[in-house]
Amino acid sequence: MGLSIGGSLLGGIFGNKAAEKAKEDAKEREKLARQEMNRLKDMYSNLDTSNPYLNMENTMEDLTINQQQAQFQQQQFQQSQANILDSLRGAAGGSGIAAMAQALAQQGQLAAQKSAVSIGRQESQNQLLRQQEASRLQGLEREGEIQSRDWERDKVSTLLGMAQGETTAARQGIAAAEKAKASAWGGAISGVTGAIAGGIDSGAFGELSGLFGGGESTTESSDRRLKKNIKLIGKSPSSLRIYAFEYIDKIFGEGVYQGVMSDEIPQHAVIRYNDGYDRVDYSKIDVEFKNIN
Repeated sequence: MGLSIGGSLLGGIFGNKAAEKAKEDAKEREKLARQEMNRLKDMYSNLDTSNPYLNMENTMEDLTINQQQAQFQQQQFQQSQANILDSLRGAAGGSGIAAMAQALAQQGQLAAQKSAVSIGRQESQNQLLRQQEASRLQGLEREGEIQSRDWERDKVSTLLGMAQGETTAARQGIAAAEKAKASAWGGAISGVTGAIAGGIDSGAFGELSGLFGGGESTTESSDRRLKKNIKLIGKSPSSLRIYAFEYIDKIFGEGVYQGVMSDEIPQHAVIRYNDGYDRVDYSKIDVEFKNIN
């Protein structure tokens, strides 16, 4: 019965150690995940969400008036007037030339007015184009402002969701580790309580004391999975292999020990505990368990 209590307590210790290791592993994974998350958050925070249509140039502002046609027409008209005057200079009298000059002057005025009308039409067209382009750019700028605000809102929303997910994952990891620890100790307490309810004699207490250093015990943790630096050093009279080894977890002892592996000995000497690890009753085999260094 003492073995039952010892097994329950050792099961609790093993379970607690396993939960602690799982917790440390979860912390390491959470640390790496947080680093990657922070890197992505920095990248996301630096995304350009500015208005792409802000301060666009109105290409219609620099439109010019094409005066070449008007100037060419003016030159042609002046040359035509000069040619007419030359041809009539000798044939007509002074009054005839004067009348002709007046008529030509009137025609020049009409040509100048036509040129002015052409220039004015171009100016009106250019002004219309400038206004249309300004209106278009203004509309794009307003549209870009709305789009920029949407981008900023989406960015903040995404960052918030990422932070919330990160926090939730961390809390869940902590809660899972704490639950595992509580479950391990709960199982140990339950086992001890059950053993006590069944009654314990003085011999059982002596055996239990031996398990935790209060006396000699023939039962030791000899599961291969709990050991490291395992070396074969000999064989017993019954040909059981004898090893030198160290415990991975110093809770079972420090230094180099001599003993067997539970998976290599007769099964009647093996005690299987609820924590999944084997113990060996050395009183049933011809190998001595001892600390050799």
